Amino acid sequence: MKSKHFATLLLVPAVLSTAHAQNGETSPVRVSGFGTGALTWTDTNDAQFARANQASGAGTSPRTGVDSNLGIQVDANINDWLSLTGQGLVRKFGEDDYGADATLAFAKFRLSDTLNVRVGRVPLAIFMVSDYRNVGYANTMVRPSLEVYSQVPMDSLDGADLSWQQNIGPATLTTQLAYGDSSITMAGGDGKAKVTNGSVVNVIYEQGPFTLRVGRNDGKLTLDQGFFHLPKTRVSFTAVGFAMDANNVVVQSEYTQARGVGEGSDGWYAMGGYRFGKLLPYYSHGKQTGASAQKTDSVGLRWDAFRSADIKFQVDRVDPEGPGLFIQPRRGFRGPVTVGTVAVDFVF
Repeated sequence: MKSKHFATLLLVPAVLSTAHAQNGETSPVRVSGFGTGALTWTDTNDAQFARANQASGAGTSPRTGVDSNLGIQVDANINDWLSLTGQGLVRKFGEDDYGADATLAFAKFRLSDTLNVRVGRVPLAIFMVSDYRNVGYANTMVRPSLEVYSQVPMDSLDGADLSWQQNIGPATLTTQLAYGDSSITMAGGDGKAKVTNGSVVNVIYEQGPFTLRVGRNDGKLTLDQGFFHLPKTRVSFTAVGFAMDANNVVVQSEYTQARGVGEGSDGWYAMGGYRFGKLLPYYSHGKQTGASAQKTDSVGLRWDAFRSADIKFQVDRVDPEGPGLFIQPRRGFRGPVTVGTVAVDFVF
């Protein structure tokens, strides 16, 4: 869904806000946003470093397109049981130009204090940070681990989800169910990947500073790119994640399995850091096995320099098997490759 559709989406809450204002009521509409401005570069031009499904990436010349984006979200409260949400995101994804996509567009129904249903374009909640994977300010690292998050490049689901939350002593247990379709334009703009009859089940256990998450996603994948056609194929994705933020210690880890196409792939990463006031140095190791096998060691520093913005410095040492997750590799390309990134994340 491109920019003209996103503009139409934003008009709906705006009209609601105007109507309430004319009636002398307080506006129920809240507009917020987020973004990242980043420069990313590597020590080679024999291949390009990119996020999943990007048509081009970074070489020795610093590029903004790998890690930069800008998002706007509009939330409109209609009454005490119904609200509307729309989110648009400008980024480089699929095609080699910045484009705007409607990443979220749903109605939320509050059925009780513990039960909510969302209908429309909802988050494809299959990772620890699915709800905010594009919000750099909400993440410790510059980008989620490519070894894990490249396995499923879709981040939204056209359908519905249900969330049921219950207290168990000092802990909270949340069960999420979702069903619908997901699709993306493949890198280069000449193909499409689509998952139909997608079902998602998540169980999230939270107690104090600890979060444990187990999830499963099943569906039928079709892929058309150039002369290649993959008929409907059953695919599955299983993920287990853990996070902790206690006594200035920050830990986050996920283990994932993708099955159904080729030999499939396994991915995992473990990140740990320690907060010194506004400074948070961290280290992460990630690994993916399968056709795009590689491993990455990352060291970085997050500096919460401003009230609603941070500055991040990150260096990755990426060791691929063959091309790994790099794109446009030249003959003779081999790792390891050093990647540097300087980023500013902000919210408003």
